[in-house]
Amino acid sequence: MFDSLQPPQVPDAELKKFALSHFGLRGTWHRLEGERDQNFRVTEADGKTWVFKVGNAHEQADIFDAQLRALQHIARVDLGLPVPRVRHSLAGTRIATLTHAGSSHSVMVLSYLTGTIIGDKVLSAEKLRELGNMLARLGRGLRGFVDGAPASRQLAWDHRQLPHLLDHLHVLPLGGQVQAKTVIEDFCRTILPKLETLRSQIIHGDVHPFNTLMDGNEISGIIDFGDMIHGTLIQDLANAIADYIQPGADNASIMFELIRGYCSVTPLEEDEVEMLLPLIETRLLMTPLLLQLRAQGGAAEHGYLTDFSERAFPLLKELQGPNRQKLIATLRRAAAFPSTLPPPKQSMPELLARRHAVLGERLQLFYDTPLHIVSGEGVWLRASDGRRYLDCYNNVPHVGHSHPYVVEAIARQMRKLNTNTRYMTDESILFAERLTKTMDKSLNRVVFVNSGSEANDVAWRMAKAYTSRSGGLAMEFAYHGITDATDAFSPSNALAHWSAPHIRLVPPPDDYRGPFKRGEAGLAERYAGLADQPISDLANSSHGVAAAMIDSAFMTNGMLDAPAGYLQTVVEKVRKVGGLFIADEVQSGFGRMGTAMWGHRHHGVVPDFVTIGKPAGNGHPIGAVITRAEILDHFSAAVPIFSTFGGNNVSCAAGMAVLDVIRDENLINNARITGTYLRDLLRALMTKHSLIGDVRGVGLAIGVELVRDRRTLEPATAETQRVANLVRDEGVLIGTEGLHGNILKIRPPIVLKPEQAELVASAVDRALQRL
Repeated sequence: MFDSLQPPQVPDAELKKFALSHFGLRGTWHRLEGERDQNFRVTEADGKTWVFKVGNAHEQADIFDAQLRALQHIARVDLGLPVPRVRHSLAGTRIATLTHAGSSHSVMVLSYLTGTIIGDKVLSAEKLRELGNMLARLGRGLRGFVDGAPASRQLAWDHRQLPHLLDHLHVLPLGGQVQAKTVIEDFCRTILPKLETLRSQIIHGDVHPFNTLMDGNEISGIIDFGDMIHGTLIQDLANAIADYIQPGADNASIMFELIRGYCSVTPLEEDEVEMLLPLIETRLLMTPLLLQLRAQGGAAEHGYLTDFSERAFPLLKELQGPNRQKLIATLRRAAAFPSTLPPPKQSMPELLARRHAVLGERLQLFYDTPLHIVSGEGVWLRASDGRRYLDCYNNVPHVGHSHPYVVEAIARQMRKLNTNTRYMTDESILFAERLTKTMDKSLNRVVFVNSGSEANDVAWRMAKAYTSRSGGLAMEFAYHGITDATDAFSPSNALAHWSAPHIRLVPPPDDYRGPFKRGEAGLAERYAGLADQPISDLANSSHGVAAAMIDSAFMTNGMLDAPAGYLQTVVEKVRKVGGLFIADEVQSGFGRMGTAMWGHRHHGVVPDFVTIGKPAGNGHPIGAVITRAEILDHFSAAVPIFSTFGGNNVSCAAGMAVLDVIRDENLINNARITGTYLRDLLRALMTKHSLIGDVRGVGLAIGVELVRDRRTLEPATAETQRVANLVRDEGVLIGTEGLHGNILKIRPPIVLKPEQAELVASAVDRALQRL
């Protein structure tokens, strides 16, 4: 593996004769440096210049042919990439064979690229980025190239050959042997096994300053594909960085710009960034090692390799010095990852102290012992201790945590454009069109905002403007947002302090705890009748009825399954006194109820406004008001409406991706099937646990009401809080809800599957047994 480093020594006269007879090449010859090959620049009479390359006899002909085929492949996929072009022999072949002194040498002729080698030139930040960009383009140009020769090649400069170099450390200066042994052994133990998990393909392998050309102020070419191997993409970048940094230079900046340029074409994966510095360090060590081995084999000194060798240990000292962690942070930042590595593990009291110091002590946390969540995937969340929890509470990641389709849609759009709706762009129009197609034809105008609270706020303003009234109706213990306007519609925010003279509250259609019980006749009309007095009182006040705002799932009232026809009747009553209906679909929409895309459709109602928020972007902030044209026109004629980030391209891309996933994964049907199955499982527990008073809901909005006595319905408030914590200990996350805080709230991402529903029911069962 090491004795193949000496270049051939074929006499010039013999080479010139061969060039003429096999390639028709004659002209002025000039010797070029080569580590393993014998190279010449040949300028013909017409001014065309070529590189005449005589391969090392130890190299197989298929290695040289692979290089030429790679260049032809690049020419097809990226014609503008400045790499050499192939000149065929007079016989039409890419390679001719020269026999000298009993050895066969592969000969090839390539176009000579203009410019001079970069060598020791100091490159500006701009040029370093350009070089990184070109290196990534080179990798992309080679991406589809397949050849068996580089894949099976045993090349000394390949990091995967480092175990073989451990036997030759004695050739290094005595002071460097121990350091080299430590670095290489650590690499072989911790990094080498991981290389097999990274993106791999055929790579150039040797883009250093003496293989890269500049013509004036432009990088004009990458040459010498002699080290081409099948390796990891990150090796190409690591090798280039190792060869461009210099002792005493601002090497952090050099690395930063090269990586930035590379990532502008090919973003790095986090595992690749993690291995970058060890690959750089070992590349530095390979130079003095291989140079000494060459010398032992009788090879003459090679100019730039000698320079690289002399700077290896000074650079290694820098990289392993006290600023190493800062350097790692720089590499991560250049690759668009957080610059700070995860902090060392801290105890929960330490984390709570940090949180309180910056977020205040009143910001609510779930569970008696809070969870430190670090990642999520699908219906699962992972805590800092590595334990997974089945997430049956979060409705924000509506189609699952970190859904790859949504994540990629966000990233792709962010790389392309993100601006506001005062410019003409495609995404906001497309998303608005897709939203309106899911609703009644009358709901044909969309106003984008950033959240559900804002959507409800804007809908309320529009309703007041359209009706010239200022009174609103909401459910008792409702929640509709945190703005000043929506807080008035949200007595659940702080019931003891709630006061809103312009709002009247309607008793919820609770056929378990309310005055009319499940199974009785005329439930819809009887519960709707409870709205008569609040509506009449408000209509006869100075405020009048502008709108009723209702969550179709009655989520804060305990995930009620309202009697069929109830909401229709209430809305008719509101409209009879001139009011409008705002359907708050933040929690009930996007198929959660399992019977339709929207909760209002489940109830057979056409609202005047539909408001959406949290789930629309699967966690990416977006909200919207969908209303009738005449309402929007009336409002916007008097009040200009604009939200800087409402309807931005990235949020709209996320929203369209969510709609795609709901359609493609048939999630509305999944919410119906899984929700029904989970309620059945939970109802089956009622024979075993008398604490369960009721199981209800629609789709994947499920409430389990706990009572101390099924006859008196005494709320089991303290027990409910305890059960939620015990279920958490079982590895399932649920919440609590309701006026009395005695309802277990189960509201998972709608990708929850029946087999996972069984885990939920089992966890509730075990928690109740432990109570």
